[in-house]
Amino acid sequence: MSQKANSYQYKKLTFIKLTNKPVEDFLKRLFLSDIKISTLIIITPIMGTLTSTRFSLERLRKKIEEDKIFTYLITRKPEEKFHSEAVDIFMQSDMTEIRFNNSLHAKIYICIGRETGFGLLGSGNLTTTSIQKNVEIGMLIFGREQGKELLNELYHWGSVRLRTLQESKLVKRITYSRR
Repeated sequence: MSQKANSYQYKKLTFIKLTNKPVEDFLKRLFLSDIKISTLIIITPIMGTLTSTRFSLERLRKKIEEDKIFTYLITRKPEEKFHSEAVDIFMQSDMTEIRFNNSLHAKIYICIGRETGFGLLGSGNLTTTSIQKNVEIGMLIFGREQGKELLNELYHWGSVRLRTLQESKLVKRITYSRR
């Protein structure tokens, strides 16, 4: 092997971050970021209320309402009580659209602001178990450099392609209207 091959330096990518706490890291960024978020997309097959975590869904719903964040939730139709309770929290928000897709296995979370955004593509469901117990992996994607294009692709996939699939049944529309 040549000396040159041995001295290769790994180039650190600044538009992505690999994390073993994907859902927690995404929620931290959502709650603590200076970005004025206008759109939130949550794609997760199952979710819980997260009441025993730092970022409960009730707290998220309040942020959605206060900050006027248009939110699109795609999940499976709840079969478990914890999942039903989580969906019910989003049902209370006039800023949230809810769709059920029972074929869903993807986990994608996206925040879009006026000038930038960030997202998460990974293994974590929106559950306390995912945050506190499971071994998870995810890629946080930032809306800079090549991350912009990747974030745009994920945004389009979630907000257009997945949302408009015949299998993605509309359960609740956004009812907020600007006055």
